[in-house]
Amino acid sequence: MKQLLITVVTLISTITFAQSTGAITGKVLNAEMFNEPLLMAAVSLKNTDWSTHTNFNGNFEITDVAPGEYTLLVRFLGYEEMELPVVISLNESTYIQCGLQAKALPTIDLAQVNTNPKQIKLASKSEQ
Repeated sequence: MKQLLITVVTLISTITFAQSTGAITGKVLNAEMFNEPLLMAAVSLKNTDWSTHTNFNGNFEITDVAPGEYTLLVRFLGYEEMELPVVISLNESTYIQCGLQAKALPTIDLAQVNTNPKQIKLASKSEQ
């Protein structure tokens, strides 16, 4: 019985202390609107399979990441994507907070719009 107890304690302590990963946690905010959280923003580590989405409060967490240097990619529809360098340390959680800027919409130069009525072809009744 004593050997079984020692074996179980050794096994549990080995599993507990043998973790060789880290984590990334953080928050994604709307930099345009008073730093409101962005719901369902895509967060991933570039060139890896690790990815997630932010929750209702803009929080995200990527766990079980091998230690090393990565590029965190944050995307949200209608906003500029952001790439951030991040270092994952063994058995530690790295916290990242970022704010995304809205994309600029292309504008039309009104000086280039053709307003000559002679060049505008209207469909006649026979063509309709």
